[in-house]
Amino acid sequence: MPPHHSLRFPGETEEAFRARVERVAVIARVLVEACLANHCIQEFINDPELPYTEQNCRQSPTVRLEYEQAVAIGKLGTCLAATKSKHWGAGPWVMPLRPDDPVDAFRIGYIYRPNSLYNRRFEQRKRLKELLGRRNRKLVGDAQRHTKAVFLSLPPRLIQLPLTFD
Repeated sequence: MPPHHSLRFPGETEEAFRARVERVAVIARVLVEACLANHCIQEFINDPELPYTEQNCRQSPTVRLEYEQAVAIGKLGTCLAATKSKHWGAGPWVMPLRPDDPVDAFRIGYIYRPNSLYNRRFEQRKRLKELLGRRNRKLVGDAQRHTKAVFLSLPPRLIQLPLTFD
């Protein structure tokens, strides 16, 4: 016979357990209703080609997993697993989906806040790669992977950047 697992915390009274269950039920109801009110989710449910049904959304609603610097949008467990190694500041906070939140049918979506250092660094690297061109864009990855001392010890490359004057 499998071991019996209790949902009660050790030493929790019947009253405290009942109050906690009622709070969780309210939170679950809010998350499900918000998920079903999202425009993208409604389109997914109405598309017979996609594996979305109202019942699936009720069992595992799509949520916003909010951090100080970013928001992940997807199924709760998937978002928690995908963001566990991210350094996005305080969080996570599980929040209801907004009606206009962009949702992908198969992937987690990320929304970076304006104060996001993570996204700012990503955009800086992207811009540097564009400026360096196809031949030298590898330098950005090399600089990111190596310490300053190792990177500076690599053989120097002559880089010619096109200068434009407005």
